[in-house]
Parts: sequence; C-alpha cells; structure tokens
Amino acid sequence: MRMKKVALFILMLTIALPQIIFGQYFGKNKVQYENFHWQYIQSEHFDIYFTDGGKSIAEFAAEIAEASYQQLREDLRYDLVDRIKIIVHNSHNDFQQTNVDLSPPEESVGGFTEFFKNRVVVPFEGEWEKFRHVIHHELTHAVMLQMVYGAGVQSIITGMARLRMPLWLIEGLAEYESRGWDTESDMYMRDATLSGYVPPVDYLYGFMAYKGGQSVLYYLAEKYGGEKIGELLGKVKITKSMTRGLKQSIGIDTEDLTEKWHMYLKREYWPDIANRKEPEEFAKKMTDHKKWSNFVNSGPAISPKGDKIAFLSDKSGYFDIYLMSAIDGKMISKLVSGQQTANLEELHWLRAGISWSPDSKHIVFAAKAGSEDALHIVDVKKRKIVQEHRFGLDGVFTPSWSPDGENIAFMGIQNGNGDIYSFNIATQELTQITDDVFSDIQPQWSPDGKTIAFVSDRGDLYDENNIPADFDIYTEDYSQKDIYIIDVETKKLKRITNTNALEASPVFSPSGSKLAYTSDESGIYNIYIYDLESGMNYPITDVLTGIFNLSWHGDEKKLAFTSFYQAGYDIYLMRNPLKIKPGDIQLKETNFISKHHETRRGKKRAFVYEKALGKELLPKNNYEDFVFDEKFKKGNIEVNEKEKSVFLDSADFKLSDGNYKISKYKIKFSPDLIYGNAVYDQFFGLQGMTQIALSDVLGNHRVNIYTNLFYDLRNSNYQFSYFYLPKKTDFGVGAFHYAYYFYIWDYNIGWVRDRNYGANLYMSHPFSKFRRFNGALTWLAIERDFINTPEISSDARNFLIADLSLVNDTVLWGITGPVNGNRYSVDLRYSPKIGSQGVDFVTLKMDYRKYFKIGKDYNFVYRLSGGASAGKQPQQFFLGGTSGWLNYRTRDGLRVRNLEDIYFSTFELPMRGAFYYERNGDRFFLNNMEFRFPLIRYFLMGWPLPIGFQNIRGVLFTDIGGAWYGDDFRGIDASRGGRPALKDIFFGYGVGARMNLGMFVIRLDVAWTSDIRNYTDGPFYYFSIGPEF
Repeated sequence: MRMKKVALFILMLTIALPQIIFGQYFGKNKVQYENFHWQYIQSEHFDIYFTDGGKSIAEFAAEIAEASYQQLREDLRYDLVDRIKIIVHNSHNDFQQTNVDLSPPEESVGGFTEFFKNRVVVPFEGEWEKFRHVIHHELTHAVMLQMVYGAGVQSIITGMARLRMPLWLIEGLAEYESRGWDTESDMYMRDATLSGYVPPVDYLYGFMAYKGGQSVLYYLAEKYGGEKIGELLGKVKITKSMTRGLKQSIGIDTEDLTEKWHMYLKREYWPDIANRKEPEEFAKKMTDHKKWSNFVNSGPAISPKGDKIAFLSDKSGYFDIYLMSAIDGKMISKLVSGQQTANLEELHWLRAGISWSPDSKHIVFAAKAGSEDALHIVDVKKRKIVQEHRFGLDGVFTPSWSPDGENIAFMGIQNGNGDIYSFNIATQELTQITDDVFSDIQPQWSPDGKTIAFVSDRGDLYDENNIPADFDIYTEDYSQKDIYIIDVETKKLKRITNTNALEASPVFSPSGSKLAYTSDESGIYNIYIYDLESGMNYPITDVLTGIFNLSWHGDEKKLAFTSFYQAGYDIYLMRNPLKIKPGDIQLKETNFISKHHETRRGKKRAFVYEKALGKELLPKNNYEDFVFDEKFKKGNIEVNEKEKSVFLDSADFKLSDGNYKISKYKIKFSPDLIYGNAVYDQFFGLQGMTQIALSDVLGNHRVNIYTNLFYDLRNSNYQFSYFYLPKKTDFGVGAFHYAYYFYIWDYNIGWVRDRNYGANLYMSHPFSKFRRFNGALTWLAIERDFINTPEISSDARNFLIADLSLVNDTVLWGITGPVNGNRYSVDLRYSPKIGSQGVDFVTLKMDYRKYFKIGKDYNFVYRLSGGASAGKQPQQFFLGGTSGWLNYRTRDGLRVRNLEDIYFSTFELPMRGAFYYERNGDRFFLNNMEFRFPLIRYFLMGWPLPIGFQNIRGVLFTDIGGAWYGDDFRGIDASRGGRPALKDIFFGYGVGARMNLGMFVIRLDVAWTSDIRNYTDGPFYYFSIGPEF
C-alpha cells in the first residue's frame, strides 16, 4: 500500500499536461544554424550522405570506408550483413548541428556511431589523416556492433541485454584498428606508466578506455599475434563474457592480463627515466595543472615585449584565456571568459592558437561564434573584445599576427580544403595564400613579413605543375606532415623538412635566420632548430613525454611551449635555447620506433590502392577435408534475393567515367525502437504496451507512438507526437489520452477516474547553444467519473493553456548535478476561461541558479525562485518536501479532490524540513543555498561483505521560502515579547549525502526547521532519487 501511494504522488508531480511530450526545463541547445541540402553517394557497402560543398570529402569517405572495412574484415574475420550509413559534415560546426543524436556534441567529440541504426556521423576538420582516422575509428564501432549484436534495432537491444562489452574493448579496438600504435598513443601510456596512474584492465574508464584499451590490444597483438584480436572478439560474443572470452582465446583472465600488461609497460617505459628528462629539468614550469586541479594549460604566446604570456586554460572548468607574467609566472588577469556566451561557444582548445599584435596591446584568437568561426581581437589592457571578424568559412584556426600589424594569417576550411588565408585588418580584405586539396595548418609569419611557415601533408607536390591531372588525395600518403615556407607575394613554396616523422608548430626565430619546430623523429615530440642558411637541423630537448605549441620571444632568449606530463598539459619557459648547439643532444629512439622504424605505426593502415579493392582478404583455407552439401556440389544453390541485393556492384554506384552517382536525399522513416507486449485476461480483456519511435536517416523528422492498453480505450493511455527539427526553430505536434485513478476519502466518494485528452502544439527557437525561447499551446479536456458513487454526475471540462518561456543554461555537470555556471528561466502561462468551463489565470515564474566552483570538488550553490498568479482562479504553488521523495509525508493528505489542485498547481521544491503541501498560495518565493563537498572519496568494507563505495558527495543546506494569497503576507512576527519570529517565512536547514549509482542519483537529507526564536522541529528524513538541482 505504501508503494502505491509513492507511485501515486510521483504521478501527481509529473502530470502537468502542457509539458506532457515536449522539451526539458533546462539544458543546452542543439542549434541548426544552416539549412542543409542533403545528397548521397553509394559504395559497395556504404551510403555516404553529404551536403553542399561536401562532394570531395564524401568521395574520400567512401574510398576510406571501403579500405577500412577490408582491413576490419581481415582482422575480425567478419562480413557485413547490412549496409552502413555514413553522414559526413563539412566542418565541426556543421557536425554539431546533426539531429542523429539530439544532445549537442562537445568540441572534443570528433565523431560518433549511433548504435540502433548503425549510423556513423563524422566531421571534416581540415586534415585528411584526422578524417581518415575518425572514419576508421567509428566504422570499427559499426562493424563490431553488427558482428557482436547483429543488425536491426531488436537484435541490438536483445544482444546488449545479454552482453555488455567493456568500454576499454569497445574504444580500445576502435583506436587500435584505426591507429595501430603511434607516437601520440605511446606518449600517453609512457606518462601513465611513469606517473603511476595505469589502472587494472577492468577499470579503464574515461580517456584511459581509449588509450589504455588500445595499449592492451597492441600488447596482445605483439605478444600473441594480431589474429588473436579477432579471435578474442569472437569468443566474447559466443561466451557472452569478457573473462570467458579471454580464457578461451588467450588462456588468461582479466587479472592475469592486467599483471602481464603492467609488466610489459614497465619494461617498455621505465628505461626512459634514465635516458630522458622531465620538462621541468630544462625549462621553468609556468602553470601547474595538479595545483589548479585542471587538465589543459596550453597555447602560450609570449608578448613582443617579453614580459607577459597569454594562454588557454580550463582552470575554471570552462576554457578561458589568461594573462600571466613571463618573469615569475604569476597570474595577472583573465582576458576572455569562454564557453558561456554565443560569440564564444568554443575556444578551439584542441588547436590552441593565440597571437600578439606587434605593439603588445592586443591579442587575436579564433573561436566558434554561433553559426561560424570568427577571429576575435582583444584589447589586453581593457580585457575586452574590440573586434570580431567572420569570413563565411567552414572553420578558422591558429591565427598569426604579421610583424607590421596589418595582416593576420590563419588556417581556414572551405568545402573540404584546409588552406592558409591572410586577412588585412584595415581593408577587411581576405586573401587565400594556398589553394589546393592538401591540408595546410599552423601558419606563422616570418619576422620580415614576406613569408609564412606552415605544416602540410603535400609531400613533394608543392608545385602546381607537378600535380597530376587525375590526382586523388585518398591514394596518397597524407599521414606524413612536414614544414614548408611560402612566399606571400609569389606563392612559391619551399620544403623545409623531409623525414618520415611528423613535424608541427613551426615558429621563426626573431632574427629570421632559424626555425624552431617539434618533431617525433625519435618517437617523442621534441624541439628542433632548423638553420635556414645552412639547412642543418638538430634537437635542443630530450623530454620524457612530448612538447607542443611553441612561442619564441623577440630577443631569442625565451621559448615557451606546452608539455604533457603527469596526466595534464602545462606551459613551460625555456631560456636561451640557442645556447644548445648541434650535437649537444643525441636523441635515442623509443622502443616503439626502434621496432617499427619504417612504418612508425605498429600496424598496417587502411590506405586506398586500386589493387587492394578487389582483393579477397579473408584467410584462405584448404577445403580438401571439408564435407559439402550435394546441392552445393551440383551448383544448385538457393540465394536469398533480399540478402543478395543489400550490397552493390560498382556499376550500380559509379558512372561510366568512374565518378560516383549522386542522388538527392529523400525522407524515409525507419524504426529507432519498437517494443510491445500483450496479454489477455478473462476479466479485464486485452492488455498491453507498445512503444514505437521512428525517424529519418538524418534524425530531422521524428515520430513517437506510445500505447498502454487496459480493458478499453477509455481506460488506456496513448500518445502520438511528431517533431520537425531540420531548421533553427523546432516544431512539434502531439495528441494524447491518459486515464488516472484517484481515491477520495471525503464524503465516501471513493475511486474516481480522470480521463485527460487533448492536443499540443510546440515550438522552440534557440538563439545560441545556451539560450532559447519556448512556446506551447495545449487544448486539454478532463472528464472525471465517480466510479463508487455513480449518483454524482461526471465532471467534464475543457481548457486552453498557452506557455511561453525564456531559458538560459551554461552549467557544467559533475557526477551528481551541476557544479559550475548558471541557469535561469522566465515562464509565462495563461489559461482563459472558455464559456462556463476552464479556468482563468495568468502566471509568471522565474528561477535563477548560480553554481560557484571553489577548488576541486567543492561548490557553493545559490538559487532564487519566485512566482505569482492572478485571475479569477489563480494557480496555486505548493511548497514543502523535495523532488523524488520516496518516503514522502504530506500535510493533510493528498489533494486530489479538485482538478485544479492536480493539473494546474505546481510543486516548488526543495523545501526541506517540511512536508508536501506545507505552505500554499498564489504567490511564492524560495531561496536555496548549498555547500557541496566530497564526503567519502573511497570506502571499502572487509567484513562481513567486501562492499565498496566511492565518490559519495556531501551537502550542507538551508531552504527559505514562503507562499501566500494576494497581499496577505507577514514574513516576521515581532509581537510576542519583542523578539522576532518567522511567520509566513519557512526556514529549514540540514545535511545530506548523494551517490551516483549509474542509473540514477540517490539522495539522503536530514533536515530541521526553526522560527529563529524558540521553535525547532526535526529531524526530518528525505530519501529521494534524482540529480541535485
């Protein structure tokens, strides 16, 4: 009986009908800034969707997908049974507008695979090798998904219920198949090993699921052979267990694997301690990610005067730009606050680039500004953005200010090409410096302003005259990156480096005679000096992990850089770099490079070669001992035509000239989810539940159908909704019918049934990622039938409700709730009286919440909300209790007699120290303050059961609120003895704990209440579920 009451009350908290099928109260927005026109091409196994200007990258994706699949087919010994759809976006900005997944992807998300329809969604970010990697990575997920769980929504759901693949295997396999092993992966695992944060295999989560999982599989391939990876995956599928799969394929369990893998890592990396240096041994550490409890401090830019360094950091939780002293590293100021406004949605931290004006008065950086990237110029003294420049490009990165202060060079992306551009600030003229298919990145001006150094994958093809007419980038080795210099006037190119290593981050010496850059030639990214006169190059560092983002000051005595060390990125300042002469440092190759000097990968990579496309890659077998069916021996083989038609011949998808056929995208719905069950009862008839979710390939059109049949249609629940999402403004329409049952004790009324049915219209217009305007119009009919007292006439009423709201949300989330930022909403609701029916009210509410980060894991939260309702039948606000309260208590029972109390009232929570319905009125205010902190980081019991708990959060709170009718409010009563006491103001306080159990957050609060004079009551215990507010 108690659980039935709990369920009933939770139902009452959630049946505000105008919000039945639409939206969420808070949350960031998915904004469609562009009206895309989609087309698609097909290859043998894939359908590739692309938009305007994306034909070349779609063709690249098709070729790479087929080559990647051939490698996966060989490694995993699996043939696809269904086609895979690949959706390609021209840039990361376009990618963030996809509706395949409705949550807005962060800057660090380079692509994703949608499991139920097996769709791969990837952006082109200006670098062909990066694009190849993400296609192969996500395609590995898609192929593995079919292999392990089968094709189709129901097969996947059923398969996932029986087998949960560990994240390290899922992401590790995708990284291993798409990368093999490389110097970047080697860097992360070297640091993890030497810094002591490599976990057991079963605890590879977060970033370590990617790099740690990749390392585990690389170790298994090195020790047992690459074929064991496919065998392992096959055994895991068959046995439905990671442990049994390991045992049957390799002969060890996860504990044995952890022990052997850890020992391998120690033997691989521990010798480097004696041979190489920590970055602090040869440079001054200017930031400290461990002290600041952050991850990234990068992109240093030394001012021309040499006294300041501007840099990018996530020390606040958001990515911001800071200014510090180049003398002692003291923080001077925050110049730019990022990721909280529309013009600074993202600061491109993965491609950090800041440049100073020659007079040291301004800096320039690139950032996502709504629909496109823009260059932002900041007045350093005023700490204010004074100019913003947009160019209509698909992406803008790594600006460099010219020595004369007139031009800014940057890397720009347009229609599948990553090129170098120059922008004249005075004339607003944009000049394209390079214009070809190659990836040209990281431009840096020379001191005389005549040339620009940059990084490119063009190899020897730096002269337009020697580029073949039938050149295709996907047949080349675009993984190789070298440094080039281009004359801005003549466009003549000169190749500076020509190694099989990866070079990056070129920067001229202030005199212009030398060039500093980073290279992984030894297996670790170190700083090299290139003499432009003699052509000699030599290393000046021998670091343990890696160096990036160089900045060289005018007197040549200060060289700033970023280094990854001890699980974070920090900025260092190296003095007098040119004192190190050629031959002073002899770099020793890493173990990885020594073993794989030629390939530098540890695994073959999926290049496209004509001869490989038709090659049979499955292992050849000797069939002499096989027993064949008689029909097979006679050639009488029955072929399932449906299966036969899934994959295509080249004649089906290519024209006679070898080009791909292009087709216009057409909307075609397919199921995202179909679920149903049904039973027949001799007393209650047919009962059952059905859920159907349909959408098109792009997710722009969505249909949801829900039914819960009980006895007949009047007693059943059903709902239909359609959402139109391809434009900036989202629209929705829905219809619903719900039957609710309540028991009314008054006057022995007994059971009543409320039939609620109606229709909704909905719209949402986002202004940016953070702010939106919502509107909804609902027609609602309610029919109340008195089941136990049929002599009482049924109550049938009609209502019209209009809702408008403005919502802003910039918060960052922790494990139990928001931890930083702010969010607010302003809501207006109006319901007119319709003839003799309906209600007559207009309600205005506001809710503001601010989250302050106080060091690592500590937060202070302030919330203020309030509202008022007017009209002949104003809405009521109920104060008291908390959301998701399982052991709830009410003041004077559940209010279910009046329709208005159920359907047109709102619970304003939390107000702890009180019961539900503690205070009510048509006016209210509520103030909540909480200090949140880590209560138990890790706790493990030894007896009687070895049960462990971790990351249990604690909270100290106060809740102050009140509700009243009209002007009848007396907050404080001072009549008795002159000592004030709270009257219409409620004051509660207490302590609590929260723990994230994965599926949900569980909360325990203990609260007391006081009138601040002499009355106290409590404790009250609140056992509840759901995230913190």
